[in-house]
Formats: sequence, C-alpha cells, structure tokens
Amino acid sequence: MAAPSESPRLDEHLIMLGRLASSLSHEIRTPLASLFLLVDVLEEELWYPRADSQAHMVQSLTDIRTALIYVNELVEDYLSLARLADLHREPVALGTVVESFALEIQPQLAERGITLHVEGLEGLGQVALHRNAFHRSLVNLVQNAIDAMPLGGALTLRGWQEETQAHLEVQDSGDGIPEDQLSQLFVPFHTTKPAGTGLGLYVVQEILAAHGGAIVLSSICGIGTTCTLTLPLIAAEATVANGS
Repeated sequence: MAAPSESPRLDEHLIMLGRLASSLSHEIRTPLASLFLLVDVLEEELWYPRADSQAHMVQSLTDIRTALIYVNELVEDYLSLARLADLHREPVALGTVVESFALEIQPQLAERGITLHVEGLEGLGQVALHRNAFHRSLVNLVQNAIDAMPLGGALTLRGWQEETQAHLEVQDSGDGIPEDQLSQLFVPFHTTKPAGTGLGLYVVQEILAAHGGAIVLSSICGIGTTCTLTLPLIAAEATVANGS
C-alpha cells in the first residue's frame, strides 16, 4: 500500500497543473492555426504580389506578433504555475522590490499616458519572497491595469504594514468591472478581454498562496479596480513556525 502523501498541497498543485495542461493545449491551437494561415498569406503575397500586397503584409505581420504575444503569455503563466511546486523563498525588503518594479514599468506607463503614483513602500518590512514569481504576479496585475486604461489614467502602488502582514495595493482608474463578473475573474481561462489569456489573475492568486498570502479584488464601475496583495511578515512566519 502506498504511503500517504506528506504534501497534500503539492498533490493538489500537480492535479491542477495536469488539468491546466489539457486546457492550455486547446488554447494554444487557435493562435497556432492563425499563425500557419498568416504565413501562407505572406508567402502568397511574396510570390504573387499585387498593388495592395504591402498593406496586406504589414497587417499579417501585426497579426503574427499579436498571436505570438498571446502564446508567449500563456506559456509564461503556465511555467510560473509549474515552478510553484519547488518555490525557494528568500528574505527581502518588500518595499525595495516594489520600488524597483515601479522604476521598471515607468517608461511603459508613460508611453500609454498613465501616471504612476507610489505610496508607503518604505514601511512594508521584510517578507520571504521568490522574486521571479512575485515579479510575474506584479506584471500580470499591471498589465490588467494598463488594459483597463486605454486612454490613459493613473496607477497607484500603495503599501502599508498591519500587525503580522504587509499589504500592497495595485489600483487603477479604469472603467471598473461589473459586480456580477468579479467572482469569475480567478477562474482559469475566463477572461473579459478580447485578447486575454484568462490565466493572469489565477496565476497571481496561486503565487500569493504559495507565499502564504492572498489577493482580494474590488472594483467600482466608472472609478476603477483595486487589487490588494497580502503577505506574511518574516517575524510573523517565525512566530507561527515556533508555535508561539
């Protein structure tokens, strides 16, 4: 008889990855079919050029880029989930990590007419973090915020510390999300965006859970959306581990 699993969370994670892999293969087939078709179109335009061939080729290349970005996002999100099974965390100052991320995204936001506000990061304290995984969660949240503000707006990264936890808000001034859609946003492959993968928020949720944290989303139509990330402070984790 097989010994009982010492890691129920790991077993659940592997089952989840298996289910996602099946769905992922289906999701990738559609853009791949489009890519093959677009390559055929380009080949035809090269061999049998017409007066408007250049315009058709430019559009085909644009569509190819869009499809490749979609496939890349799917793969990156899936890999982020796969790596959670062996997540090595290190003590870091959460505020420093977020400040570095803010500097990284500033040019992209400016190009899209989005003003970045950063508040309260200096007092966030230390957390046990896997930098790459957490970076992926921030990328997904900011990309959602950018998509919600096609005409520009404001993005705020706001941090504060409360007892044993560090909190980070990612807040946008977009159109907001209808209340009846909020409960579906963390369901894999469910998306409200025409070109969305439907994995972004699910990946964020799983990354936070792997860190002993959580994400809460609130939104008001016409005002914007706020994602609040919560992570345990290192001192709090040590207290729990020692049973005190």
